[in-house]
Amino acid sequence: MKIPATPPDLWAEFGRMLTAAKAAGPLALTEFSRRTARARPVDEKGRYLHWEEFRFKPAEDGLSTLDSWILMRRAREARRIDAPFEDKAGRKFFFVKTDVIERALHDIDSRSRGGVRIDGAAPTQGEAKSFFISSLIEEPFNSSVFEGAVATRDQAKKIIRENRAPKTIGERMILNNYRAIEFLKSKRNAPLTPALICEVHRLITNDTLDDPKKAGVFRDTHDQIVVDDEAGEVLHDPPPAAELSARADALCRFANDDGTEGPFIHPVIRAIIVHFVLAYDHPFVDGNGRTARALFYWAVLRQNYWLLEYVSISKQIREAPVRYGRAFLETETDEGDLTYFIHHQLDMILRAIDALYVFIEEKKSEVAALERLFSGDGIKAQFNHRQLALLNRAARAPGISITIQQHLADAGVSYLTARADLEYLAVKGYFAKGKRGAVSVYRPARDLRRKLDAAGED
Repeated sequence: MKIPATPPDLWAEFGRMLTAAKAAGPLALTEFSRRTARARPVDEKGRYLHWEEFRFKPAEDGLSTLDSWILMRRAREARRIDAPFEDKAGRKFFFVKTDVIERALHDIDSRSRGGVRIDGAAPTQGEAKSFFISSLIEEPFNSSVFEGAVATRDQAKKIIRENRAPKTIGERMILNNYRAIEFLKSKRNAPLTPALICEVHRLITNDTLDDPKKAGVFRDTHDQIVVDDEAGEVLHDPPPAAELSARADALCRFANDDGTEGPFIHPVIRAIIVHFVLAYDHPFVDGNGRTARALFYWAVLRQNYWLLEYVSISKQIREAPVRYGRAFLETETDEGDLTYFIHHQLDMILRAIDALYVFIEEKKSEVAALERLFSGDGIKAQFNHRQLALLNRAARAPGISITIQQHLADAGVSYLTARADLEYLAVKGYFAKGKRGAVSVYRPARDLRRKLDAAGED
């Protein structure tokens, strides 16, 4: 990955421009003051460009490309909002509120804190939960695969839904990530502490590190850690290990702040900054990215952005990994301007929400089709009402497992009747029969929907 070009020194170049304007006389100085006052933090198309891209723009409006950049960068400086963190050079990280940020936050607030409207064939409460199960698995799957785990989505769903032991490092990474996010969900009302961060890291990296003793432990002076690309070029050299304790304390104070310790920062922006700072500090020998993204979920869930529990930011990142890495580098190379990273993450969040809404629409169509299927005379003639209920439930929630005891309790029938219902469905191939210890367990067949469609046509 190419490191973005470092922007020219703002104040040295601004001083040069001011000196030249003064030397040219009062009219030139007045024009320079007018241009400075009218400068915006974005270009004429509303884009928040980095110098790496901006430097190739043609000169316009009587200004060189360099001078246009300096005035734009000066406008950003005038609008900067500082975050309580410093980079390795001692410069404060900051961000600028742009129209892009304001619109994105309004959209996220509108769509992630209320309910999800579902017109037409609406799911039951149980169906609604099953609607989201696949999305719930998406984040640990994609976050782990992004970091190198080798596994399929079906394998991920199987180990999580069936809670089976992972067979490979890739499967272990996915299960670890899922357990870490579930753990953080249970801690959404607890304050973030360095100990909690370490526990999340321990869960994420359990049985996956070369040195197991490094799980849940900040790196020390003996750990030489840098972030490099495939060619070996160093992209990021994190702060020294001696600073990690103080930096973790500062991160926790910021994450826990309800707005009383400084200017108001929108909760989603605060969560994105938590993500960035943990990744920038790189406090662990491995697993920093997964830990940072998990902490993002903790931060938004504690502020009641409940829908974001079911979206996968990592899925969007995995589809464009270079943009993710570039957003970090643009912030680092432009004096800690977090706006680049915030813009990127807001875009990822909105894309993830859009993907979830598409998923919900698809599930709505499936519900409507199932309603038509189970109301047809063809399928009603082949099963009793209890078996129809079992099949309906299985078709809507293919990850379920049912025991005879559960069915007899739900249907209010005898053991023999409940067993006969399930055995008939297993014999006909609608359910697969297995064992959980000594207990018989019935799970929907992989091709259940195809079989049901065929039964409905008979």
